[in-house]
Amino acid sequence: MEMLYGAIDIHKHVFQAAVFDAASGEVVEERFPATRERLGDWAMEWQGRLTEVAIEATSGWRWVVRELQQHGYVVQLADPGQAVALKGKRRQAKTDRLDARWLAMLLAKQMLPASWIPPAEIQRLRDLTRLRLALSQDRTRWAQRLHAFLGHEGWPCSRSRLLTTKGRLWVASLALDPHAKAQTERLLRLIAALEQEIGELDSELRQLARADARLRALQTIWGVGPILACHLLAEIGDARRFRRARQLVRAAGLDPVVIDSGDNKRRGRLSKTGSPQLRWALVEAAQHASRNGSPDLELYQSVRERAGAQRATLTAARKIARRCFYTLTAAEAA
Repeated sequence: MEMLYGAIDIHKHVFQAAVFDAASGEVVEERFPATRERLGDWAMEWQGRLTEVAIEATSGWRWVVRELQQHGYVVQLADPGQAVALKGKRRQAKTDRLDARWLAMLLAKQMLPASWIPPAEIQRLRDLTRLRLALSQDRTRWAQRLHAFLGHEGWPCSRSRLLTTKGRLWVASLALDPHAKAQTERLLRLIAALEQEIGELDSELRQLARADARLRALQTIWGVGPILACHLLAEIGDARRFRRARQLVRAAGLDPVVIDSGDNKRRGRLSKTGSPQLRWALVEAAQHASRNGSPDLELYQSVRERAGAQRATLTAARKIARRCFYTLTAAEAA
C-alpha cells in the first residue's frame, strides 16, 4: 500500500503542492493558481491515495481546509513558526517548493507541529467575538480622537465619559463654532454607528450564552459574564485538547519567560506567544479580582503590594485561565 503524504504551501494567488512517497522518497510537485477549481482538480487527482495533507496556518487556510475535507482528506494544520524552527539555524534557501516539501516530510515522519482546527460552530463564534472586539477597539479609538479634539477646543473631559450616552449628550450640547460643531457631530455619528453594531452582536452573543451549556458553565466563574464567556469559548474551543491547565495559560501567552543561566533563575516579561484575543478576555475577567467577594481578592492584594496592580491582574488572569480549563473540561465531559 502506498504511503503518500501531501502538503500545500498556500499564497494569495498561487499554491505549491508536494506529494511525498514515504517508501521511495520520491516527491511529486505541482504549482497551480489559488482557485477552488484548480484545488478541486488537484484533490480529485490524488483522492483515495493520500494518507494526509498538511496546510500551513497562514492567511487563507480556512477555505482550503474546507475544500479538502469535502473531498474526504484528513487535513493537518501546521504551526508556521515551529515548522521553520525544526529546520534548525542553518541558512537554507527559502522557496515555495522547499516549504511544501518540508511540510510533507514532517507529516510523513509524524513530526508536524500541528495547530488546532476549530469546528464550524467555534469558528463562527470566533468570527462574531473577534469582530466585536475589533469594533470595540475602533469605538475607543474614535472616542480618543474626539477627546483630543475637545481638548484643543478648550472643553477637556475624561475619555471614559465619551463612551457613555450621558457624556455624548454633553458633547452635543457644547457651544462650539460651526466647524468644531460639524467635526464633533461626525465623530459622534461614527461612535454611535459602532455602538449599534456592537449592540446587535451583543444581543446575538447573549442568546448563544443562554443556549450553550459550556457558556453557562463559564459564567459561573467570577468576573465572566455572557459576552466574555463567548469570547473565552471562541478562543479556547475544546479544552480537552490541552493536557493540563498550564497549557491553556501558555496558549494565552500569559506565562512569563523564564531566564535560567547558571545558578540564576528568574521570571521575566510575559511570553505573549499565544492568542492575543484569549489573553485580552482573561485580563478583562481579571479586572474584577480587586472587588469584594472575588475568590482572588487576597491573592490580588498580596501581589499588588509586592509587584504592583498590573502584575496582580496578570496573576489573577492565570488563575482564571486554569478555572476555565477545569470548567470547560467538566462541561464537555457531561
